[in-house]
Amino acid sequence: MSTEHANQPDLEYGPTPAGANYEHTDIDVAIGYKFALWLAVAMVISVGIVYGTFWFFEGKEQAANRAAQRFPLAVGLERSRPAPLLQNQPFKDLYQLRLEETARLGSYGWVDKADGIARLPIDRAMEVVLERGFPTRAEAADGLNVVTQDSSSGRTVAPR
Repeated sequence: MSTEHANQPDLEYGPTPAGANYEHTDIDVAIGYKFALWLAVAMVISVGIVYGTFWFFEGKEQAANRAAQRFPLAVGLERSRPAPLLQNQPFKDLYQLRLEETARLGSYGWVDKADGIARLPIDRAMEVVLERGFPTRAEAADGLNVVTQDSSSGRTVAPR
């Protein structure tokens, strides 16, 4: 409490009444108490809202966990499943694939044994094609009654 200005009028806020025990420019004590009371009420309400929200979502999570355990994979059987087969060394896998392809292209074997379709090495297949010749289309002897057409598969010859 200040007594310096007890006898001098306060030019900024007006005169202080005689016999005053506090400065009238200070806050009213009742207003301070009301503010503190409402602040405490607001904090209690906030804590209640936050606690209620956590309680609600915790209940939802527990219900979802109980529902998920009805399925066999959710109980713990997923550990018995094999892990996915991932490529650890893709360049090595590609190299092995190329080796297998080269071995297959350079050797004899059956493609379909029931139908009698066999596989030849590429070099031998080229020799066989050269010996037998390439298959050709039968065209008209004079070539006058044919028309050359363009189609999506290339040039074709059609009779007129």
